Amino acid sequence: MDLSTKQIDEKPKKVGTLKGRPVYSLRTKGGLHLLVTPGGTGYETLGTGPHRAVARHIAQKHEPEIVWSELSKSDHIDIEAFELVLPKYEEITDALRAVQDEPVK
Repeated sequence: MDLSTKQIDEKPKKVGTLKGRPVYSLRTKGGLHLLVTPGGTGYETLGTGPHRAVARHIAQKHEPEIVWSELSKSDHIDIEAFELVLPKYEEITDALRAVQDEPVK
C-alpha cells in the first residue's frame, strides 16, 4: 500500500521492535491505524484497525515476537470490546500482506 504524507494524520511513531527491525504505528486521515515494519522494498503491514489496540492485537497474532517499547494507558482495551470487528480488520491486514508479497510490476 502506497501512502503519501498527505494521507497520514499521525506521524509514524516507533512503538517496538521485531527481529531487530523497528515497528511503527501510524494513523491515516481516514482513521485507519497501521502497524508496519521496514521489509523488502517498502514496509510490511503487521496489523490494521479502527483503534491502535485492534491493530496491536492483530500484529501480535501475526508476529508474536514483537517487543513493545511504547505503551499508553489508552492502548489496553479488553478484547471483548472489539472482537466483533476483528474479522473485518484481520481480512484487511491479510489483503495488505498478500499485496506486499506480490512482485512489483
